Amino acid sequence: MMGLSSPWYFGAVPPADGPKYAEAFRELEDPAGFGAKWGPRTTERRSECYNFSNSAQCNWNGGSWPFETSKVGTALINLLQTYKPQPTVGLSAFDRLLRTYARAHTRTHAEGLAPPHVDEDLHPDDGYWITRRKLHGIPPWRGAGGLGSPRDPLRDRGTHYFHSTFNDLVLSGLVGLRAHAEHFEIYPLSFVSSFCVTRLRLRGVDVSVVWDADGSRYPHGAGLHVWVSGRLVGSARGRASSRHTQLPPRLHVSYDGTRLVAVQSGGG
Repeated sequence: MMGLSSPWYFGAVPPADGPKYAEAFRELEDPAGFGAKWGPRTTERRSECYNFSNSAQCNWNGGSWPFETSKVGTALINLLQTYKPQPTVGLSAFDRLLRTYARAHTRTHAEGLAPPHVDEDLHPDDGYWITRRKLHGIPPWRGAGGLGSPRDPLRDRGTHYFHSTFNDLVLSGLVGLRAHAEHFEIYPLSFVSSFCVTRLRLRGVDVSVVWDADGSRYPHGAGLHVWVSGRLVGSARGRASSRHTQLPPRLHVSYDGTRLVAVQSGGG
């Protein structure tokens, strides 16, 4: 999947070629490609290299790695926010990816427990953390790949092992914050009816953003509201989408809070 994520992650795709190369994102949700219930595979399902027969811990042979899922999430954000609209992939794909990724950040399905948890690689179909089961000798990996005694601290590293960029995907994708030289942009990629980010430090100023589609969640009324350094600088109503729901608008805001401009953008 690195071949899919990296060009868009680093902005290496020429703008004029965006629609052509965006065709590759069809593989992201294709069950024969990278698509899976618990997160995208690192190897296409149809590939002869796709297998889980190796008992070593760190394999890129098909497991879903948070490291790579976060990269493809950022790649999608860059495609949807900085390139012209194209017919292959849209807001719905990012929404599904982020929701799947969020659900994977627990041990609920794998171990019958529900604390937050993130480890190296997740089984894309069955939803358990492969490396954790290998370290603990849990079937189907009993006696496989253990690094040491039960006191080995790596056995429980998933309680604090944070090598994904989930928070970044929420802030830059779902909320849609992007910093530019003269202004910051708010371009949410989300179908959620409300969100709130407060006192996010951005280029030397504190930025707060509240989205409330119908005004029922927060005491600021319906729409997208922006504060810079504690001062409300403006609000904008939502925009219609193909789902018959309100989507947050796209805004450009100056760092000194003196200018807020609504930018036209397509629906979801």
